[in-house]
Amino acid sequence: MPEYDQSVQNLHGGEDIRVLHALTPSFYPNSMATSDQVSHGDFSNMSVTNSTLVLAGSPIASSTIDNDGASNWGVGSHSSLSPPRGSGFMVVSGGREVAASGRSFKKEEVESKIAAWKNAKIAEINNRFKCEDSIIGGWEAEQAQRSMLRMKKVERKLEEKRVRAMEKMENEIAKAHQKAEERRATEEAKRGTKIARVLEVANLMKAVGRAPVKSSFF
Repeated sequence: MPEYDQSVQNLHGGEDIRVLHALTPSFYPNSMATSDQVSHGDFSNMSVTNSTLVLAGSPIASSTIDNDGASNWGVGSHSSLSPPRGSGFMVVSGGREVAASGRSFKKEEVESKIAAWKNAKIAEINNRFKCEDSIIGGWEAEQAQRSMLRMKKVERKLEEKRVRAMEKMENEIAKAHQKAEERRATEEAKRGTKIARVLEVANLMKAVGRAPVKSSFF
């Protein structure tokens, strides 16, 4: 829709009143959009075609305009109606949604790469732990086997010592019994000899009829 500007001179107050109708919003290049405008995602869903700029109560510098030059002033004011930068007008760019979608896609791609890197590192750590745990388990089993072998060796040596000690004990018992029998036989012989001598003396005294004295010859 072409811009329509109409200036009417107030005959009573001597003031100029400018009436602005709905204008087609200008599309600025993406390069003109500042970073703070792009960061506001709240305006990304605004409809460009339905946006309307309304200017009310803005002061207009008074000037003396003739009736003949009124139409020329209205035609030449197209450039003055363009909203200046920082004047509070909102410029909605059609490429803003594309930029937001690109940033969202890039963010998702970065997060996906981070998640993949994290999962790979965790899997690597877990695999390394499993390998180390397997090595530790093998070492533990080997140490336990060595300890059991040493214990069996000690038990075998102790058994051999026990057998030798048992044999030695039995031999000593046999020798003691043999010596005891020999001593017993010797004492038995001595006893028999002494008894025979007493019987012989008794028979001799009986033959001569002599009583034995208190002090014996034994």
